[in-house]
Amino acid sequence: MGVDPPIDGGPPLRLSQRMPLHSIPTPPLERPPIESTLVTGVRAIDGLLTCGQGQRLGVLAGSGLGKSTLLGQLARSSTSDVNVVVLVGERGREVREFLERDLGPEGLARSVVVAGPPVTNRPPLRQRAAFFGSGGGRVLSPIAARTFCCCSTASLGVSAAAREIGLAAGEQPATRGFPPSVFAMLPRLLERSGRTPAGSITGFYTVLIEGDDENDPVAESVRAILDGHLVLSRELAERAHWPAIDVLASISRSMTDLTDDSQQRGPRRIACGSFGSP
Repeated sequence: MGVDPPIDGGPPLRLSQRMPLHSIPTPPLERPPIESTLVTGVRAIDGLLTCGQGQRLGVLAGSGLGKSTLLGQLARSSTSDVNVVVLVGERGREVREFLERDLGPEGLARSVVVAGPPVTNRPPLRQRAAFFGSGGGRVLSPIAARTFCCCSTASLGVSAAAREIGLAAGEQPATRGFPPSVFAMLPRLLERSGRTPAGSITGFYTVLIEGDDENDPVAESVRAILDGHLVLSRELAERAHWPAIDVLASISRSMTDLTDDSQQRGPRRIACGSFGSP
């Protein structure tokens, strides 16, 4: 439950169901395999990095490379039934811009938006907003067969908040100033999405890579947890190529189970640099 009234001026929210903020994840043997494709409407993803219903993907990029724009395009164009968009740690002006410009009326019509506190607010509230948003997806997944969950700026909003909480509690900084509790928190957040017997939550989690460093510790941890990642390239963005997805640096671990051999030849040809070979 939020601590403030709805920011769009709507009536107070009436909750008919309550769920714990930190719920127990679905047991591994109760998770059905990913068998159906989710059409995202982004050709680079659908053709070369095919995503499945219930898959979890990270969007890894530095600042200003179009992470929020890509999420808005996915929310507008995907074949999902419901979108849960979680904006955590965003600058104040970015929330309205995302709703009106990136998400638009078409995407907003079938979306639930959880706008967490801005970067200037208390870290515990930012962390709670991320878990609250992912919990909303778990509530909706039994209702809608395909629930699409966008969690914006997982690194900047959630990990930075967890770092501040850990350091304030007296934890010793470990990897690049992040205390161990940050890396213990990430699996609890990211494992809440996926397929369940009741439905599926397809998660796209944006991660800010500080200084475009591929060895960023949060990005490394997220890559190890998720089912794939999309890397946005600064070189492509500087050439005005949008979305700036670096296909060679990205991977979808479910693609081989969702596509036939003829479609899988495309990424292999790009990787080999030869479009003439089979």
